[in-house]
Amino acid sequence: MDDLPKLVIADDHEIIRDSISNIISDSQSAQVVGTASDGYTTIKLCRNLDPDIVLMDLAITRPSGAETFRKLLSIKPDLKIVLYSSEAEKAEVFSLIADGAKGFVPKQAKASNFVNAIRSVSLGYACIPEDYIDDFMVLRQNSIKTGNIYGLSPREIEILEACVSGARTKEVAARFNISVRTVETHRNAIYKKTSCNSVDALHEIAEQLQLPVARAEA
Repeated sequence: MDDLPKLVIADDHEIIRDSISNIISDSQSAQVVGTASDGYTTIKLCRNLDPDIVLMDLAITRPSGAETFRKLLSIKPDLKIVLYSSEAEKAEVFSLIADGAKGFVPKQAKASNFVNAIRSVSLGYACIPEDYIDDFMVLRQNSIKTGNIYGLSPREIEILEACVSGARTKEVAARFNISVRTVETHRNAIYKKTSCNSVDALHEIAEQLQLPVARAEA
């Protein structure tokens, strides 16, 4: 058991928590080290038990499943989180996976799907239902075109396009009738959201978003 990944299960229904816990334990795909009925308890268990994986119903409250998910990743960025839900829209699921969730299982799925999800993420793979993949590809293309894959605002997209087109900071400020400091604030936000740390990397992001990019001549 010591070599199995440690798992925390979060669901506001005790019967479901216990049922999933028994399924996972019987399959020997993970060691269930704790269960939680709400977001705060889930966060507390993850701080105290340092699990490798969290299997969580998006319907939990105090705080919501989405809020709990983001809080967990801020505490432990390498935590593998598998979400499940009976009501979540595919767009919401895609957004959470883009933000770092390792997998999703419909709540009405077979027991074997939960086991496979835990085994997959423990091996470093993502786990997405086959019938979600085509929709996810469409959502991803739409997100790339709008910049939403990075969470950029419409104004940040405009600033990014202006910056990579070769315009200087003062020129960008004049174009949008804002201060130089505001341009710098937007630019810093773009760097943070896209995890870029260089101008070249920013150009690559702009090309991915299909924005016009000015390249210096060799």
